[in-house]
Amino acid sequence: MKTVRISLNFKSVSAALLAIFAQSVISAITNNAFFINPYPVLGILQTAVNNLVSALAAQHPGDKASSEVVKLAKHELNRVLTALAAYVVFESNTDTAKALSSGFSLVGPRQAPSNVFNAVQGLQSGSVDVSSPAGGNSYIWGYTTDPIVEASWLVAATTSQASFTINGLTPGVKYWFRVALVTPAGQRPWCNPVMVHVV
Repeated sequence: MKTVRISLNFKSVSAALLAIFAQSVISAITNNAFFINPYPVLGILQTAVNNLVSALAAQHPGDKASSEVVKLAKHELNRVLTALAAYVVFESNTDTAKALSSGFSLVGPRQAPSNVFNAVQGLQSGSVDVSSPAGGNSYIWGYTTDPIVEASWLVAATTSQASFTINGLTPGVKYWFRVALVTPAGQRPWCNPVMVHVV
């Protein structure tokens, strides 16, 4: 069994969403029996979150100096989160349930070309961008909350495009996403689901 891999897609979100995500990680790891001695300590992470929130509050449109402070604070928060992600990987080893309890999302397993699927945090809070480079006449996008119960899967949409943004999700909740391709021969099996901790 392979070591778990933490998704670092949080690096590409806006500063405001990054602060929300980091706060959800703090909540998930605080008093988590799997992660007794987190490194960096959660106090460092909380300070980085607070600094970014303060920088955002003081930012003025068009003011380069205040925008640079936000940029630096975001960089520092990303740096601390990346280090904490490495700690979670080390402590979790091959245990995906343990890793997911940290609040981080995992990189999905490699899949067959017909089932390649990607789900990442969207640009807006409560949104997730899903995409499938595999060719199909149409795509059926599905999602459910964690843990997976087969009867709880919902269809978000059926589109002719190979990408879609699912909106209206609840921030702080872990969701699973999947896609089924529709070809002239009919609907193909659902792909392996991918988990995203929505912010």
